[in-house]
Amino acid sequence: MNFEDGILYAVRVVKGEILVCRNVTLACQRFLNQLEDKVWAYEFHANFVQHFLKFASELRHTKGPDAGKLLVLEPWQLFIICAVYGFRNKKNKSQRMVTDVIVFVPRKAGKSTLTAVIALYELMWGEAGAEVYTLATTREQAGIVFHAATGFVEAMPQNIAALYNLSKHQITKAGDSQTVFKALSRDTKKTGDGMNPACAIVDEAAQIVDRNSIEVLHSGMVARLNPLRIYITTASFTKETKFYEDLTLMQSMLTGEATDNPHWFGLMYSLDAGDDWRDPTTWAKANPMHGISVFEAAIAERAAMARHKPAALNEFLCKTLNVYVSANSAWVDRAYWDDAKCALVPGRQPEAVFIGFDLAATRDLNAVCTLKRFADDDYEAEFKFFLPSDGYDLIPKHYGDIFAVARASGILHITQGNVMDDREISEYILKQCEKYEVKEIGFDAYNAASLVARLNDAGLPLKKVGQGMAVLSNPSKHVEKLIMQYSIKHDGNPFVGWQLGNCSVYEDVQGNVKVRKEEADKSAKVDGIISLIISMHCNLDNPVQSGFGFRTF
Repeated sequence: MNFEDGILYAVRVVKGEILVCRNVTLACQRFLNQLEDKVWAYEFHANFVQHFLKFASELRHTKGPDAGKLLVLEPWQLFIICAVYGFRNKKNKSQRMVTDVIVFVPRKAGKSTLTAVIALYELMWGEAGAEVYTLATTREQAGIVFHAATGFVEAMPQNIAALYNLSKHQITKAGDSQTVFKALSRDTKKTGDGMNPACAIVDEAAQIVDRNSIEVLHSGMVARLNPLRIYITTASFTKETKFYEDLTLMQSMLTGEATDNPHWFGLMYSLDAGDDWRDPTTWAKANPMHGISVFEAAIAERAAMARHKPAALNEFLCKTLNVYVSANSAWVDRAYWDDAKCALVPGRQPEAVFIGFDLAATRDLNAVCTLKRFADDDYEAEFKFFLPSDGYDLIPKHYGDIFAVARASGILHITQGNVMDDREISEYILKQCEKYEVKEIGFDAYNAASLVARLNDAGLPLKKVGQGMAVLSNPSKHVEKLIMQYSIKHDGNPFVGWQLGNCSVYEDVQGNVKVRKEEADKSAKVDGIISLIISMHCNLDNPVQSGFGFRTF
């Protein structure tokens, strides 16, 4: 490996020979400008870069198809090493110019490999008594870089491996008890208090919302001559982080909107504003490992899923193309719901019937869904909505026609008065129970006490359905799947289709989902869809019986 390949990468990017986003082009141009500047306080020394690369060339991959092979850094990684280790203070060549680094790349771009090499190098050839730490939100994430480094040491030639002491939770420099390399994480309460880091690697920094855990490490570096702080991360679903503040500042420095600080270096891969994520020619811009460890066929498969499943789009944009997006995403494409395949089939008798209702505030929309099951993949949904007259008068003008059409169709019933009289809702549910043999009626307890009491007095099978993610995630995913399979038939009333289009979905780190109203429009309604999910919860708790008396799932 040669430092010249790193510089050549910057040259080729600036010439337009390598397709990258604007931020990467600006970073390469900034590097070349610094390289040519002969009058400022720093100068480039290739020997420091080559020393790092000589060390890295002794390492071997320990996992995957390349296991056992010598490590070869890609040109973009060589460029990072040139930028970080090459520039030195003219008056003191032992002092690096760069102290703060941002490496912003998508998943599977070799983040852990690169940072593990840096960590081992800093431990051995950094400042005396070097303390090196990796920080992440969880112990498992923090341990990824540490375990990668451990693997490198175990596979080193014996004469080099003898320079390190390995233990379960730390790596030290042989003969120097003051050096240490450890992994820290928020979930173990180990975040760097009282430590004196020489190198701090913040892994998946975009996910760390507690800025104190980062600032504690950074503040402990004030006594170091050559501190090295590295953010290495993929985009996330929240911008309320210290990393995002620093990312924005770095971008402003590149564009000239903020005063340039030569101690900062950032290489930030993503799409540019206006790029079409569906265009395969843009994918390489976002990932420097495109065609190396990330293959176009795999990206194309994810893109196809994102086209047909809006809930997958944000995950694709964020983790594959490295674009910051909201945690909320569109849930299901309304085209599935409106398709002719979802038309009602007359003359059928359901195998089981469930009802779900969602009551709102006193002057807001109330929804009841009657879910009829014919098979475990064949359903019909019938909806009824109730709204007090004063609430109807408060509907925003831009939604006036939607509600007027719903009222004329009969799916929306306007009750008299300024608040909701739930007796009309109970009467409707009682009539549905006379019409069908209802197995279970699910309800959200909010504002439902009097209605539930009335239905309970009538001897109906009631069930309280909590509104937390743990309860609603599974029925929400099941409704999503059934809609995309055209397995929920309905009368095609546009009032329900409009509500489906208003739904966004929030996904937590465990993969649980919660369907809710799109926050950008407080006047939009999703009550009918929530009542459908509640009724589906009841359905899943009462599986179809097989012909032999066994439940099917």
